[in-house]
Amino acid sequence: MDDIQRSDLEGPKIDRRTTVKLLGAAGIGGTAGCLGGGDGSGGDGGDGESGDDGESGDDGESGGGASGSRISAGWLTDEIEFLDPHMVDLGIQIEIHSNLFNGLLKLNEDIEIVGDAAADWSLPDDTTYEFELHEGMTFHNGDTLDAEAVKWSLERLAGMDTSPHAGKVSNVDSIEADGLDLTINLTEPYAPFVSFMLRGPGRAGTIVHESAADDPDEYARMPIGSGPFELTERTAGESLTLDAYDDYWETDADGNSLPYLDGIDIELIPEPSTMWSALQGGEIDYANLLTGEFAQQAEGTGSLTVQTASAGEWSGIAPLCSNPDDNPEMVRWISGLGEEPTEMWNGEDIPTADPRVREALAIAIDREEIVERAAFGYGQPAHTLYNPAIGWLYNELGEGEPDPGFYYDPERAEELLDEAGYTGEPRLEATVLALTEDERELTVVQEQLSEIGVEIEIDIQQQSSYWDNTYRYEQLLCAYGGASDVDPWMSDFKQFGYPNEETTEGAWQRSLWFDEEYSDLLAEANTTPNLEDRAEVYQDINEMFVENVPFIPTMFPLNPKALVSELGGVGTQAGLSNFHRASLDE
Repeated sequence: MDDIQRSDLEGPKIDRRTTVKLLGAAGIGGTAGCLGGGDGSGGDGGDGESGDDGESGDDGESGGGASGSRISAGWLTDEIEFLDPHMVDLGIQIEIHSNLFNGLLKLNEDIEIVGDAAADWSLPDDTTYEFELHEGMTFHNGDTLDAEAVKWSLERLAGMDTSPHAGKVSNVDSIEADGLDLTINLTEPYAPFVSFMLRGPGRAGTIVHESAADDPDEYARMPIGSGPFELTERTAGESLTLDAYDDYWETDADGNSLPYLDGIDIELIPEPSTMWSALQGGEIDYANLLTGEFAQQAEGTGSLTVQTASAGEWSGIAPLCSNPDDNPEMVRWISGLGEEPTEMWNGEDIPTADPRVREALAIAIDREEIVERAAFGYGQPAHTLYNPAIGWLYNELGEGEPDPGFYYDPERAEELLDEAGYTGEPRLEATVLALTEDERELTVVQEQLSEIGVEIEIDIQQQSSYWDNTYRYEQLLCAYGGASDVDPWMSDFKQFGYPNEETTEGAWQRSLWFDEEYSDLLAEANTTPNLEDRAEVYQDINEMFVENVPFIPTMFPLNPKALVSELGGVGTQAGLSNFHRASLDE
């Protein structure tokens, strides 16, 4: 990145301006205005020293939280499959493992990169990172966390064939460990590397214990970390118990041991209405996600606080663009299910294989109405794929009104369906696979599409079955989205790139839209470091995206979290739920 100097990347703190650029280049964070903060009180921002996390208490200071007591928290899901940071890629999982592990670095609430396990770091040259670790750190089983432990974790990731994050360390040439001193040598200069070392959204730098090698499946279920809480019990599909780790190394600015809480009892609650009822009834103290309707109600109470946070999120509908059985080997790799692709579409009409039909669906949707009716204002209309957290590109494409983009035009939508030959009553019918939290948005979409003669049936499934079925391609439409996207690499490289097992491009293709020219443009953009030049390439990419409609974006959500007013100090930066400094005022 041409405008970032080596000195800008050194510790003990990387300022907000540089951090935002790094996160943008790495595709794992957001602009300061979109990422959220701690408890909304501002805080002092932290300086990367032990005891100054930036996850402040409700008085805006870093220390002084009340010790003791447990809280109950609700997680809007029916299952937490992975807690191994090298395998995790869903926000609901990252929110939990951020409390169980340390990274080399972390984000504070002022959206600055500061030290976590690393007390400080420097770059003696453009390809060398030297980290100095804190003393006295241990894993939950008592083993020492030193440079050798971090080296093992990074080398384990580099050697994994199945991790979605292995590419983040592919340019590591060698790692040297000496006591508390860790040196990482890269093959070439790469400024975003430091952001991959973040706890939580970085994943690559989150420190995994060597027991992960003994039984990876068990480690994914019951991992050993070094964070302020340890996972002591879990019941699949129901609950997780996090207890304070008695020997946690970190203290607050006043020398008080962290964490303040004795523990967190997490209940998995897949139904938004059930989550709201539990919060209202005092059964839980914290909800990691409320739908807009209930967040609005929560804001009207005197007993609850609502915090909004986004890490570059987007939602929409993925249309089936081709027959899965036409490319069986490619589809088998994408799905990861070990099954032959479905043959249900052989000899059948696939209306959404026609780009005119896809465009008709895209412009029959009134996104402003979706934001108001479905999200109760907790979002922004998505007229193209690239969300506001990708500030340099979002603004270049038109600051919320991109040209070209998808805009409400039902008359033109009907003309396109006529041209494509869909003139009956109804013009066409389709099923859309969705999660519980998608239902309100899709109900609005259902009404809007019915106005142009398209009838859709909403198939609501829980998280576990949804993720199994979304890559079976048995529905014409699938409600789909992403998070932590502040670089278009995360939005399009794995979602719409031409599938490539070696680079993992196209690994999450839900639409089965394969275009090598589009992939070539992505490659050009991803090797263009200057943001102005890169934005020019993305003008061409966006034009091709809008012309071909491999995805129908609808909204950029701003996800509300809710907590009882007695609970303070929860860090929500980057959409996380960090309880390191949380305390309950009884």
